[in-house]
Amino acid sequence: MAKFIKHNFLKNEIENIFKEAEDVIIIISPFIKLPSEIKKILEPKKKDSKFELLLMFGKNESDISKSLSPEDFSFLKGFKNLRIHYHKDLHAKYYANETTSIVTSINLHEYSFQNNIEVGMLLKRERFSILGDNSMDTEAFDYFMDVFDSSKCVYEQSLKEKSTFFGLFKKEIGIDVIEDNSKSMYRKTAPAKNNSSASGYCIRTGIIIPFNTKQPFSIEAFKSWNQFKNKDFKEKYCHYSGEPSNGATSFSKPILAKNWKKAMK
Repeated sequence: MAKFIKHNFLKNEIENIFKEAEDVIIIISPFIKLPSEIKKILEPKKKDSKFELLLMFGKNESDISKSLSPEDFSFLKGFKNLRIHYHKDLHAKYYANETTSIVTSINLHEYSFQNNIEVGMLLKRERFSILGDNSMDTEAFDYFMDVFDSSKCVYEQSLKEKSTFFGLFKKEIGIDVIEDNSKSMYRKTAPAKNNSSASGYCIRTGIIIPFNTKQPFSIEAFKSWNQFKNKDFKEKYCHYSGEPSNGATSFSKPILAKNWKKAMK
């Protein structure tokens, strides 16, 4: 089933795709600035160990933070199973879950939702109906997945699990960062301080900041930490690599032990 969507209904239809997703969400948009409503919808899905988010953005090759901000990048890293790709020539927009997709003109950007006149074509699969025509939806999905697979990987991670009790149960033991090129891609535009051009990651939020082991927080995260000033409080990310630290980092130890030698170089 194909349905033309006017601007007034486009935001609601995209939100419905995200709300109704049970296993996967696909986001393809050159420019991304997540509206607060979208974040509220996505937040609960971060807890699902089987849920996967695939996202591709583009443009602004010399400053990709203008296409996907470090703040939104940090938010997305909360998904246990995540693939983020980049394509400098991307202009198309596509949003999908297991049963529904939208090919559209609108970026996943709060400005576009609030100001632009945009349209889209909603494609819905009819799982149990002989009247459903899935050919257009399948063709769109295959095309965008081909583009996704041919684009540059920015970041990929997946949940690590351990089988227990003779394989009857599985226990989460952390996140496995499969590939992380975000540091080199964002480095061109990371703010320079302390006479250093090297970039690091905030150990609380994961956003890109200057590399400085004595100041491993973003400004906002430091304000939060400064209320209690607990140097051993367990944080979320490694200041050097940006990978999840699962509480193994802190203000006093901002870099994972396995990365210490590389960071000092």
